[in-house]
Amino acid sequence: MNQNPAHADTNDDLALRQALHQARAPAADSQALQQRVLAQWQQRHAQQQPPGQPTLLATGPALLLGQTRRQRMARALVVLALGLALAAWWLRPDPTLNELLLPDVLSQMGMGEI
Repeated sequence: MNQNPAHADTNDDLALRQALHQARAPAADSQALQQRVLAQWQQRHAQQQPPGQPTLLATGPALLLGQTRRQRMARALVVLALGLALAAWWLRPDPTLNELLLPDVLSQMGMGEI
């Protein structure tokens, strides 16, 4: 279904290829352009730090905020602990309901005394 039919080279394709081949820049011009681009690249990147040292943006926003991996892990654990404490507090059992479910209270309710 998704097969590409084989396209035969037409005269238009051959003419286009020949025109592109003839319009290609001479080797001397191409070499000069490559030298200029290389010189500009070297000038632009000469001010960067050596490859062994991370740049500020290469390590992400944590380095911009002055956080190390240990600090991020500590903060994540604190947030996790607070979340668990909040969930435990929110889901705590109701003391009134627990008192009603005691066996002696249930037996009294069953006998109609309460």
